[in-house]
Amino acid sequence: FRLMLRFVKSIVVTLPVSRTQSRVGAVLFSTNPFPLFRFGQLNTITHVQQAIDSIRYPRGKTYIGKALAYTRRFLFDRRRQRNRKRVLIMLTDGISQDRVGRQASLLKAKGVEVFVVGIGRALKRRQLLQIATDRNHVSVVSFRGLAALSKMIRSKICQLVQPTG
Repeated sequence: FRLMLRFVKSIVVTLPVSRTQSRVGAVLFSTNPFPLFRFGQLNTITHVQQAIDSIRYPRGKTYIGKALAYTRRFLFDRRRQRNRKRVLIMLTDGISQDRVGRQASLLKAKGVEVFVVGIGRALKRRQLLQIATDRNHVSVVSFRGLAALSKMIRSKICQLVQPTG
């Protein structure tokens, strides 16, 4: 779990986090989703890192469909601001105990670009593909492989976050 948090921090530190640039939000999930912080609630990289450091492992099962529905309402319910990309990076180390297709579709219909990182062996690739924007947005790695994946994900996100015009 600590390796997953380190992975998230390695991505966040490369973003220009502020009120006017990149905003970061987070939801933790297992049997139930847990709201951590909304977009714009934490406006410096230091504050985001401190919030990530305070996250504790949630015991329970894996309910990704429920987590996607909650994330859509908690993080992506407001109208999209012009020139602001909507990106979700979902990490999982398990197979969802509920259906994910409908909730993933609703999230993508809101213009959210969904990256999925499957960690370990207890996964269904078909399920990860249902969640992600497309097959280029799915990565499967070991826990030790997370560090190497971080650079690739950061470059894809940074391409998305580049200002237009």
